[in-house]
Amino acid sequence: MKRFKHPFTLVELLCVIIVIALLAAISVKVTQIAYRRADETKTKTVMEIIRTANEQYKAKHGYYFPNGGSTYNEDGGDFHSIDLKPSDPNDPAIEFLGDAYETCVSIASENGNADKVRDAWGNAIRYRSPGKYNTGTYDLYSIGRDKAVGNGDDSTKKSPGLGDDIANFKNPKAK
Repeated sequence: MKRFKHPFTLVELLCVIIVIALLAAISVKVTQIAYRRADETKTKTVMEIIRTANEQYKAKHGYYFPNGGSTYNEDGGDFHSIDLKPSDPNDPAIEFLGDAYETCVSIASENGNADKVRDAWGNAIRYRSPGKYNTGTYDLYSIGRDKAVGNGDDSTKKSPGLGDDIANFKNPKAK
């Protein structure tokens, strides 16, 4: 006489499906966090390239790279972008970035727009010299992945360096 094995019960199948769904949800979240950290690291690397170039520029000229490029009026002051495709081949931006020029063009090109130094999200990195927050040097920041200045709160909406912004300064409005 043959013995028949009992098939899986509905409860057992549901338990397996729930476990698979939980594992999938956790892996998606972990992947999102990893991508976010990679983008932040990439942006910080671009900002470090600019910092190094600026120190070399100061060593050669005695002052930090002057403002140039497009202007962004925020927080009572002007921030500027750093142009990568200046109309003049003798533009100081090419000398300023030096060996890092091609790297900055490459990173900006990944987002389809290599006209300005850009962060990992395609936003122009903003620069001001002399700085408002770093009065002896310069201010440098990215508006981050939300593509908005500050943290989006109405009271600090126009305050760079808050929320997901990546900056080389500490905004006094930060709590």
